[in-house]
Amino acid sequence: MESRLIGKVVSRRFRVEEVIGSGGMAVVYRAFDLKTHQTVALKVLREEYEHDEEYRERFQREAEVGRRLNHPNIVNLVDSGAVGGVRYIALEYVDGKTLKEIIQQQGTMQQEEAVHYALQILAALGHAHSRKIIHRDIKPQNLMVTRSGQLKMGDFGIAGIADTKTLTGDGSVIGSVHYFSPEQAKGMRATEASDLYSVGVILYEMLTGHVPFEGETAVSVAMMHLMKEPTPVEEEAEVSPALAKIIHKALAKLPQERYQSADAMIRDLRRGLRHPDGAFMDSEKRRRGTQERGDHAPVTGRQRILILSLAAVLAALACFAGYRLYRTVFVVSDVPDLAGLDAAGAEKMLSGSDLQMGVQWEYDETVAEGFVIGQEPEAGTTVDKGSSILVRLSMGSNMIMVPYVSGMTQQEAETLITESGFTVGEITGSVSEVIRGMVISQEPEAGARRRTGEAVNLTVSIGRVIVPELTNLREEEALQRIEQVGLAAGEIAYRETRSPTQDGVVLEQSLPQFMDVEPGQVISLTVGRYRQWDKTYAIQAEVDVPESGCTIRVTLVDGAAETEMYSARHETPGAAAISVTLRSETSGPKKWRLYVDGNLKEEHEITIL
Repeated sequence: MESRLIGKVVSRRFRVEEVIGSGGMAVVYRAFDLKTHQTVALKVLREEYEHDEEYRERFQREAEVGRRLNHPNIVNLVDSGAVGGVRYIALEYVDGKTLKEIIQQQGTMQQEEAVHYALQILAALGHAHSRKIIHRDIKPQNLMVTRSGQLKMGDFGIAGIADTKTLTGDGSVIGSVHYFSPEQAKGMRATEASDLYSVGVILYEMLTGHVPFEGETAVSVAMMHLMKEPTPVEEEAEVSPALAKIIHKALAKLPQERYQSADAMIRDLRRGLRHPDGAFMDSEKRRRGTQERGDHAPVTGRQRILILSLAAVLAALACFAGYRLYRTVFVVSDVPDLAGLDAAGAEKMLSGSDLQMGVQWEYDETVAEGFVIGQEPEAGTTVDKGSSILVRLSMGSNMIMVPYVSGMTQQEAETLITESGFTVGEITGSVSEVIRGMVISQEPEAGARRRTGEAVNLTVSIGRVIVPELTNLREEEALQRIEQVGLAAGEIAYRETRSPTQDGVVLEQSLPQFMDVEPGQVISLTVGRYRQWDKTYAIQAEVDVPESGCTIRVTLVDGAAETEMYSARHETPGAAAISVTLRSETSGPKKWRLYVDGNLKEEHEITIL
């Protein structure tokens, strides 16, 4: 049953709280990490698959993949293992919604918002692909979006195993049918281009509110991926020509006709925002070459007359054309469009046009480091050969990622913030169940991008205090205990008592024992006073407390009687100074003794007046 682990602690670390999701082969719980004091998502293999070798291997593979990935747009792995018949993967808990839920709630998105999410998906895939990891099951259900709009990709490796909308080829899971590529539908090996096809499907869905292909069965949808072209996105939604061409390319049936890397698709999406007409997509096709021409048909007599007539016109234009040709070949060049190229590509293109490249570096929040932001003169301008074209190259963003410090001690957090290029901002204490001194939240949140030197504010737990039992302690001992636990001593009232044993002893406390209160809460005491003991003598003593702590007692000796005046446990190593008021019914010569852990250490003679 899905609820079998609720209330239990897995691996002596994760306290399971509630079910937050379930799939064909795994149940996902919200759990509390007793080690870091953070909420995590605990993914647990279903009981019925615990002894199935194939499912166990796939579950283990997801954990191994998680260890190889570390990216702000990928759900981070916290821990994994198997203990007591429970096979689990602990993941970063993402407080937000799935991209699928957002699409369902909004219906459709503006293209800027859709591109914003697509760029984050591609950034995550680029990281995974660089580590030779193919996701194979990219779909909006596997993409979480935080409250701040940051996208997190999850479910690497096993997401489609027991999905009712999946197909298999030679027994292997190949993805979710509405989002997988034609080659996956045929049971072929998935590649980077397969994942990018799925991104194209998600882009289409974000813009139109529905997937490109829908059918009654998984098989019918798979056949559409293989044989049918989707309705052009521009007929379903208001999109720029550039974005429509990018989606068309991403959804190409043949893998070699799609984008071959996430970075290439990112470049075109960014260029599409700057050049919505999409002309750069057409010029790219032209650069890839044209098809070979076929054989000419025989020229007829009528055609020969036409050709001769045209020859006369061409002869008239020959001088002018020759002059223009001379200028084009030897004198001037048209400035090429460098948008979307990196520095090396821009220099190569300019060199091919017999132009020089001048460079101006500057920060840019949207263009990746080393890529072209703009150029002067603009593309299409005619200039003399050998001219220098000023190319503005991006130094990348001068904004860096805020580190994740929640769950660290305040000192650890401050060190990491400083080392990451930020400054420590305001520190706010907050009452919390989290251990005192641990960071419980931060602003800005982890993963946000901010400029170097900006402040990161922290909220640090000041914990809570459990009120100790103070009754029957001597006044001095009670005051010391109040200070030790982090409370504040309030008013001390004295009440007459008929028992000499209650003289100087706490009779009542204003806050009940075991009450859960904030640090610094004021607690008042009522202390007994035996009037007959109106003779007093104040003494002071100093004891060297060992590392293990010790119990200190002070007694008053009057003849054969020895009465306890002070008793307290001291845990802080080092010199401990104590002050005790000795009380007696009579005046005259007496003695007081100091005991440490029951051993007599000092004895002094005094005279009480």
